[in-house]
Amino acid sequence: MNTNHQLQLTAGLPAPIGKVMPTKQADANRITKSGISTLFFMMMLAITPITHAANLLFKSNFGAGVSLSAPTAFYTNGAWQYITGTDSETGYSWPIKALGADFSGIQLITIDPIDSSSIGNYIANEIRQVTGPKGNLVNEIFQNVKINGDLGQAGSQAPLLIKRPWTVGDVNDLYMTYWFKYPADFSSKLDATVPGAGWRSQFEFKTGGYLSTYAGDYRISVVILKGTDGQLYWQTKGDNVANGPWSRIDYWTENNHTVAVPIDKWFKFEVYWHRSGGADGRFWAAVDGQVIADHYGPNMGDYNLPVTRIMVNNPYSGGYATVESHSTGLEIWDGFPCGDGVSCLGADSVAPTVPASLAAALKTTTTTTKVKGKTRSSSSALVTLSWNASSDNVAVAGYNVYRNGTKIAVSTSTGYTDSLGTATGAVYSYTVKAFDAAGNISTASNVASIVN
Repeated sequence: MNTNHQLQLTAGLPAPIGKVMPTKQADANRITKSGISTLFFMMMLAITPITHAANLLFKSNFGAGVSLSAPTAFYTNGAWQYITGTDSETGYSWPIKALGADFSGIQLITIDPIDSSSIGNYIANEIRQVTGPKGNLVNEIFQNVKINGDLGQAGSQAPLLIKRPWTVGDVNDLYMTYWFKYPADFSSKLDATVPGAGWRSQFEFKTGGYLSTYAGDYRISVVILKGTDGQLYWQTKGDNVANGPWSRIDYWTENNHTVAVPIDKWFKFEVYWHRSGGADGRFWAAVDGQVIADHYGPNMGDYNLPVTRIMVNNPYSGGYATVESHSTGLEIWDGFPCGDGVSCLGADSVAPTVPASLAAALKTTTTTTKVKGKTRSSSSALVTLSWNASSDNVAVAGYNVYRNGTKIAVSTSTGYTDSLGTATGAVYSYTVKAFDAAGNISTASNVASIVN
């Protein structure tokens, strides 16, 4: 399951820094009692609420305004597809600016050499409207690997990828969630009786920067495996399979046979990591609110390289084609938004407070032009809106802006500028509503009106 990123490695290996050894799962619930003072301290923790602050870095429902480019920048066995545009539902723009990313979209990797005329035979991706997790119409990003090579070969893939240079530092703490759906025939696509044919990738990150290339020294992956009993289960693993030149080392593995792999229905997938070379390192993952992995211990590689590739999801499998990914509702935070080790599934039903003190300022600009010797003047108007920030029990994700009762925009800040075009003498009334990542919406702000 070694993702090919067309690496060029240089001979001559520098000395490793701090060998990472396999670790055992730490018990997050173990309490060592050492006298009355410790017991008192733990009692205080039990009755004192703890606030877990996290900042929303990015959110997209692949809504109107977001598009997927045609495959471009072809190389021998692949190409790239960029996601661009501003999501009208969330106000966030692609490509993702958070995390210092230099690419966010889909990487197309094929088993055979391809070009622009043949890539569609191997992989086809699109943003399309479907029935979403809550029964309403939403946009999903659909990735479809059509030709995968021989059974067990896993020759083609199309990861939804966030790529970042190794020169911008590490991603030390990150929480990510999205809605995902496997097709009804998913289980039949995996074959545990054929070597290498009984797995499918869900999520992974890789480090990079070794010898100033994308060769890395550490990977964490979440995959689905099919057992010899025909049952699907989750496996989460830390290893050094990150396109580096070294022999494979598996540092730790957690198998989960308890939490079911949802088929033919949407489920909420969540991951969190804290990178560290010590015992406080952590990787956590949950499916529909149920934890499938919670591993404590070192999660840095031999060379302490930073995370350079985050495969949000990946239609990558050793099984039968086609290999599909259906996803929507992507969120990225800089920590646990709903509490340490707490899933956000159904955790937030509280709307943000009402945006206060909405104010509108009108600026009219007159433009004079000459047409066939005649002077003509036209006026255009800009309305600058500002308001006080709302608060939320988790975090405010953005603000819906309304003109005369109709939603016209989403802002991720406490301001917005509306262009009215030619002045007409009409009255325009504005209101603003705050929303959070869970979709809870506040009541409307005060009305701010202007006469254009």
